[in-house]
Amino acid sequence: TLNKATAQLHGRAETLTISVTPTFATKLLIPRLSGLQTALPGVELRTVATVTVSDFDREQVDIAVRQTRPPFPASLETHLLFRQELVLVASPHLLKDVGLPVTRAQIRSLPLLHDADNHWPKFFGTGGKLPGAVFNQTSLALDAALAGQGIAIACQAFVQADLDAGRLIKVCPAGFEVGSDFYLVRKRSPHPRDTVDAVWAWCLANYAPDEAGTATD
Repeated sequence: TLNKATAQLHGRAETLTISVTPTFATKLLIPRLSGLQTALPGVELRTVATVTVSDFDREQVDIAVRQTRPPFPASLETHLLFRQELVLVASPHLLKDVGLPVTRAQIRSLPLLHDADNHWPKFFGTGGKLPGAVFNQTSLALDAALAGQGIAIACQAFVQADLDAGRLIKVCPAGFEVGSDFYLVRKRSPHPRDTVDAVWAWCLANYAPDEAGTATD
């Protein structure tokens, strides 16, 4: 548990490296860093934002968050953080003259915001190129959506805070699955560092739907 892992730190300052996807970093990790520092004052967190799979030894990464799917190598311990439920979102300013529910034809008439995942062709059931601004990261497409520049497709977990605050409106579910979800990952060790245990427990408490769940092999 988080309390047990925190107690084991005994006030020692220690650096831990966590590798996360860029959108997870900007939408979920950074907004909660102050909470982590309060809960684990002895941990100095080093964050690496990347979509590439981590080599825990070569890159000296302690914990990673990745969009992936089973099966996983026996050398890794994993835990599901959240399912990837895709939704269409837009600024209320963009939708002020449209109203909900929005038809597919109305969505097609709005500016489309694309990212590296390229979900729009699947949503519309087309293989052709669709117009709209293209970004290499989902977080950038969401920033554009927040600025009222178009409509984006993203994992609901990444936009929930903006939906709750009214900065974005959920237009509709995407209506399809991509087959991968977000997992917490670390290298199995017979003697894990107390710091790694503490941050692992903090991530489960803050991001997993069931912090008491067991690891997924």
